[in-house]
Parts: sequence; structure tokens; C-alpha cells
Amino acid sequence: MVAVGFNTKTGKYLPDRIEYLRKTRQRHSWPLEVLAKTEARPHSAPYIVSIQIQTEEGQSLHYCAGSIINENWILTAAHCLDSKEVVENSILVAGCHDIHSTRDDDSVQRRTIEFFIKHELFLGGVNPYDIALIYTRTPFKFSEYVQPVELPKQGDLAHGAATLYGWGNISTTCIPLFPSLLQATDMPILDMELCEGVLGDVGMCLHETNLCTGPLDGGNSICTADSGGPLVQRSVYFGRTTIVGIVSWGKMPCGQVNAPSVFVKVASFIDWIQNTIKTAEQSFKCQQFSKDIQI
Repeated sequence: MVAVGFNTKTGKYLPDRIEYLRKTRQRHSWPLEVLAKTEARPHSAPYIVSIQIQTEEGQSLHYCAGSIINENWILTAAHCLDSKEVVENSILVAGCHDIHSTRDDDSVQRRTIEFFIKHELFLGGVNPYDIALIYTRTPFKFSEYVQPVELPKQGDLAHGAATLYGWGNISTTCIPLFPSLLQATDMPILDMELCEGVLGDVGMCLHETNLCTGPLDGGNSICTADSGGPLVQRSVYFGRTTIVGIVSWGKMPCGQVNAPSVFVKVASFIDWIQNTIKTAEQSFKCQQFSKDIQI
């Protein structure tokens, strides 16, 4: 079990992940076994953001995802932000369906990353508290293509099924296959005791702030480059979409039998999210006030 994309030999996440993407961007001619994911209806998840690094060759490479929670703030996984150098050369892309498209599209909005805040208790790798916030100075303009996702209430318990969105690897083998079109799949939420038991020794890494999904019979799971992306539930009665999980870690190759997908349970961090944003925005106001009174 490793963080999705985490290199256990080098201890690095993003540099190795980006080199891996660069080498595997081309299409393969041999058949691949793929996860039970399907192309999402275009713009059915207007809150998802592709986090992409700008390479020296002028390419944009998707390596993680995030979710818009208001005009300036993105919710993602802390392990996506392990490399400050990579983040400084990354952009946020909202409103896209095909992340490899180079066409100018009115639906797509690109933003720079002003700064980010990782949870202070996150230790890296396969550990709890794998949650972070990204701030972009230029607000997103909400439209039918770009919208915020709703946060649950602190302590809410998710149950039943939920939907994962992302552009992560869809191969169940060691040969990767990264889709250019947004993928979606429904996943059952598992009882935590069951999840811990199935994971065996690695189950000790689970925490009450985690959430697990199946299926346990294989064929589907989170995978590399799904990291930081949303697991959501839609209310039939109220028509609202709520983010219940953030992709954190799982077993590779992906889609194995008895290999749950592990998420950050968003409902455990509502107070942290709100307090972190409030503190940051108060700091902005103080900085502006200090500039205004300089003589």
C-alpha cells in the first residue's frame, strides 16, 4: 500500500510522478486491462480542477486533482503538494473535460497558485490528515462549467455509494494508461472495521478521519493521478452535490482484490477548513491595512 504515486524507493512523490507521466504520455499499441470507469458526462463535475505542471518542453502534465469550494480556494490532498518547486510551476485548470486539448475554450479557466496550506499533522506518505487548501488570487468566475462543490457538516457520516471523478490511471496492470477525458465511477463506502481487517498490517495506518471504498472483488479503485480528487454524493431531494472524500492512498497495481481505496473523510475537517480560510483571509486584510496606513 502506498500513497497513489508515491515512490517508496526514493521517498519522493511529485518529481518521480511527473517523470513517469512524461514517459508514458504516448499511446501503447498492446492491449491493456482497464478499471471499471467510464467517461463522465462532459462538465458533470464542474467543481473538479486539474493540477498541472508546466514543463520545460512547454507541455502541461496533469498529476493531481482538487475541488473548488469557493471562488478562491481549492481542496486537495496534502501529498500532492510535497514539492514546493513543482507547485510553483503548476497551474489550476477548471472547466475542462479533455485535459490534453489545446483548443481555446470559453469553458476553461486557468489560475496560478498563490500559496497552499497543508494540514499541520500530515506526516507524508500513507498517513492521515492528508488534506490541504490551495489559494488562487484571481477568483474563479462561476458558470455552468465552473461551480463550487458543497461541503458536508462537521462530523457527518457518509454511507451507501459515492462517485469518484478524475483523470487518473485506468490500467489494472503495471502498464499505465492515462485518459485525457474525465472519468467517473460509483464506489460503495465500506465499514471502517471491515476496511482495516482487509488491509491487514497496513490497516494500522487508517485513522478515524479516513473513509474507505470498495469494491473488494477487484476491477475498480482509485489510481495514480486521481490523488486529491473528489468522492461525491448527490442529494436526490435537494439536487446538491457534496464532497465526502479526497483521494489519498491505495494499493498498486490498481483494482486488485481486497484492496480498498482510502480517502480523507472531509466531514472530519470542516472546522479546520473554515478556520484556515478565515485566518488566511484575516491576514490578507491586515496586510492590506498595513499598506494603506504606510506614510
